[in-house]
Amino acid sequence: MWGRIVLLVICAAAALLVSAPGLFGLQRQLVFAQLIAFRGLLAVGFVALAVVGAVLFWMLRGRARKARPVVAGLAVIALLAAGGNAAVQAGRGFGSDAPPEPAASATDSADPATSIRVLSWNTYDTVTADEIARVALARNSSVITLPETTRETAEAVGRAMDAAGRPMQVFTAERGDPAETPPTSLLVAQDLGSYEITAELGDTGMLPSVVARPADGSGPVIVAAHPMPPLPSIMSSWRSDVDWVLSLCDEPDLILGGDLNATPDHLGSLGGCSDALAEAGSAGVGTWPTSLPALVAAPIDHVLTTGDWRADAAEVVTTEDSAGSDHRPVAATVSIRAR
Repeated sequence: MWGRIVLLVICAAAALLVSAPGLFGLQRQLVFAQLIAFRGLLAVGFVALAVVGAVLFWMLRGRARKARPVVAGLAVIALLAAGGNAAVQAGRGFGSDAPPEPAASATDSADPATSIRVLSWNTYDTVTADEIARVALARNSSVITLPETTRETAEAVGRAMDAAGRPMQVFTAERGDPAETPPTSLLVAQDLGSYEITAELGDTGMLPSVVARPADGSGPVIVAAHPMPPLPSIMSSWRSDVDWVLSLCDEPDLILGGDLNATPDHLGSLGGCSDALAEAGSAGVGTWPTSLPALVAAPIDHVLTTGDWRADAAEVVTTEDSAGSDHRPVAATVSIRAR
């Protein structure tokens, strides 16, 4: 009897560790970091285990019936874990059921000093410049953050935006051979004022990020960020990059977009940052990979803001899965809120 109880306790503890590693400070540790990235899949997996347990419970006959209490207990644990993961995802939100707003035009009258539209898309450098520009123009984007996008592609996007009456400043950070280390690009609308690259706030480690300040000091710092992924061999680099992103939350006036290779679980407390998708009730929608349905993919692409900037709207764009990237874009409208 005691052996069975110990087994159930161990299994319950394992399910809790996998589902809520943040309670024990394990959300950025090997194995736990990888598993918690896919809460939706965890929920599905635990449901599958519960179903298997139920089937075994029904099939056990004869002397094997003695194992029924243990099998039932394991099924209940799996079902509770599935429900817990699903509840967390539902609490973060899957977006609005309302129809999308009509596409914005390049003549949109929003004041760029108080309202900025951001598009963040890791293009895997396989999405064409015309496709990127089409999506950006449809949302009248003033800031476009493009991890894994070369200078050539970014400049072509800039030319397409300019031809459509939306002139942009184009910045690209490169680190070595672009074929081996993917660059990160940033486009900023001319009507936001002149911007320039700054190294004052640091950078990610192996993969480059772009940090741009307004040349006259008026306006938000704008960041296109791309931390390393949490691969087993580079976990310390990934943690360092995520810590760098979180350090930017101390900046009083900042807008950041990018592939952070981190879910809300990995990021934890954002301090002075606000997550646009979380504010819009869409933080449970997965952005990577596009080969998985958005409800079970990993939500690792974000738009973060500090200071008085807050999200009026934000969504994971699920209509571009065939564009070529393995990431879904994130689009957000952020505005200054009066104190």
